[in-house]
Amino acid sequence: MLFETIGQPRIFLWMLAAGMLIGAWYALLAGLRGLLRAGVWLSLACDVVFGLGAAALFCAALYAASYGAVRLYAALAALMGFIVFMLGAWPPGRRVVYALKCTAHRIFVKIRRYRWINVIFK
Repeated sequence: MLFETIGQPRIFLWMLAAGMLIGAWYALLAGLRGLLRAGVWLSLACDVVFGLGAAALFCAALYAASYGAVRLYAALAALMGFIVFMLGAWPPGRRVVYALKCTAHRIFVKIRRYRWINVIFK
């Protein structure tokens, strides 16, 4: 069969987007883990939630793209989308989030110096 006749480009793009969403889900949970300074049990819980969420995203995209028919190129497209997210959007996104975190920290430290804030939130 020809590549275009069975709708493989559409399935490939759906699964590529699903892989990117799984990468964003990983980034969100990694940020949450770092924010909460996760211990062993919270890290385990985040890993379980990531696995369940990634499986749900993968299955939902697979069902939406090809009515649940599992093909190797669909799984490879999802893996490629995850890799594209991790190598493309994740590094600059981490730097932006770190810069925002530092700015927010400076603002909160400055606000904390005001006496009336200390009196109100004592």
